[in-house]
Amino acid sequence: MAAFIDAERAVADWVNSLPALVGVGRPLTKGAHLHQLRAAAPTCYALLSLLPGGVALSPENPDHRARISAAIYGPTKEAATAAAIAYGNALLGLDGTPQPMGGNVLCLVVDPDSITGPYWAPDQAGPRLIVDADFYLRSA
Repeated sequence: MAAFIDAERAVADWVNSLPALVGVGRPLTKGAHLHQLRAAAPTCYALLSLLPGGVALSPENPDHRARISAAIYGPTKEAATAAAIAYGNALLGLDGTPQPMGGNVLCLVVDPDSITGPYWAPDQAGPRLIVDADFYLRSA
């Protein structure tokens, strides 16, 4: 039986569970969130969003492809760049060994050819880089 997956929350849970990436003194200090943080200027964080074009679940196809965009914000271009590179490198680790992503979701793989970025995209909130990737997820 197919089940719906909250892909954004699953990816945020995964990112926030990575001690080499998230925490004091780490590149993505404040972790991943589904809403923009206020007063986060001295630290880096990722704002995740689901992009159109995912493949819905069905009994015939229990895997779900979700294109997730990570907007990496930081206090400086250099800090945001370092955090975006660290996030991109973490994505490369999702290379086919099923990885729990919080709750009842497994990530089967992130297609390395689907990763775009990091690319510079500043906005009013400050320095920002974007990294997008296709996550292949399955309900656990």
